[in-house]
Amino acid sequence: MKTGAVIVAAGHRSKSSAFQPMLPIGDSTVIRRIIITMKMSGIDPIVVITGMNGDELEKHIANLRVICLRNQEYASTQMFYSICMGLNYIEDLCDRVLLLPAKFPMLLQNTVKMLMDSDCGLVCPVYDGKRGHPVMVSSGSIASILHFRGEKGLRGYLSQEAEKGRVEEIPVEDEGIIMAVESDGDCHDKRLKDQRIEIHPLLQLTLERDESFFGPSMAHFLSLVDHTGSMQTACRQMHMSYTKGWKLLKTAEKQLGYPLLVTRSGGADGGFSQLTPKAKDFLERYLQMEKEIREEGERLYRKFFIDTST
Repeated sequence: MKTGAVIVAAGHRSKSSAFQPMLPIGDSTVIRRIIITMKMSGIDPIVVITGMNGDELEKHIANLRVICLRNQEYASTQMFYSICMGLNYIEDLCDRVLLLPAKFPMLLQNTVKMLMDSDCGLVCPVYDGKRGHPVMVSSGSIASILHFRGEKGLRGYLSQEAEKGRVEEIPVEDEGIIMAVESDGDCHDKRLKDQRIEIHPLLQLTLERDESFFGPSMAHFLSLVDHTGSMQTACRQMHMSYTKGWKLLKTAEKQLGYPLLVTRSGGADGGFSQLTPKAKDFLERYLQMEKEIREEGERLYRKFFIDTST
C-alpha cells in the first residue's frame, strides 16, 4: 500500500511572527527534519504546500525530492485550503495520505510506521489523551474531505467522523505529535535544541554508459512531468532552469536511444508534455529498483551499524 504525505508550510496566519518551517532544530530545520523523518519511513510522494517565503523555502528543500505546490493565497486563506490543494494533487498518486502542518519536527519514525500499520480510513495518533499529528486518511476519504463545508477545517471534519465511529485513535509514546515549534523561543527548549537527526543510509541509483545519464533528479523530473503534463512546471517545481531540464532530457534520450517525452507547444488548448510508453516503463523499473536498493541498504545498515555488539 503506497503512502504519501501533504505537509503544509504556507505560513498561514498564526500567533507567531516567526516563519515556523525554517526555524532551526538541532542540526537541521523544522521542515527538513519532518521531510527526512517521512522519507526514512518510506513515505512517497511528499507534497509540500508553500506560500510565504516560497522561493527561499523551496530552494531549502530542493534536494529532498519533494513536490512543492505554491498557495498564492496563503495570506487570505485558512490551512484547510492548503490541505485541500495537496489532497487534490496527490489523490491519484497513493492509497493513503499523512497530513500535518510544518511545525511538528520531533515526530518519531516509529509513530509514522504505527499509523501505516492501520487499515482504518481515518487514523489519528494520541499522546496522553491528546490527539496529534500527522493524521492519516485513505484515498477513499479524500473526496468527502474536499467537499466538507463545516467549521474548523480538518479538525471539524475529524470531529464529525469521530462521532460516527469512523476515526481510529492510536495511543503512542511520542510527545512529538503534540510538541509544536512555533517561535524562536521554542527552538531553545532543552528537549529540542540539541536534537540531531538519526544517522541513516542514503543509497542512490545512477545509471550510466560512458557517463551518468539517469539518476534521482532525472527520475523526479520525469515523475513531475508525468503528473503535471508540463515540462516547464516540472522545472519550476525543481527550481531548475528549462534549459537545464532540456539538456538532462536530451542526454538521457541519447544514451537510451529513444525519446522520453512527447511535447506540443501553444495551440488553442495550450502546450503539454507527456511520457512516451517506453519512458513510463523505464521510469517504473527504475523506481522499483531504487525502492529495493533502499530496503536492502536499510537491512545492511542495521547489520553493520545497529545489530553489532559493542
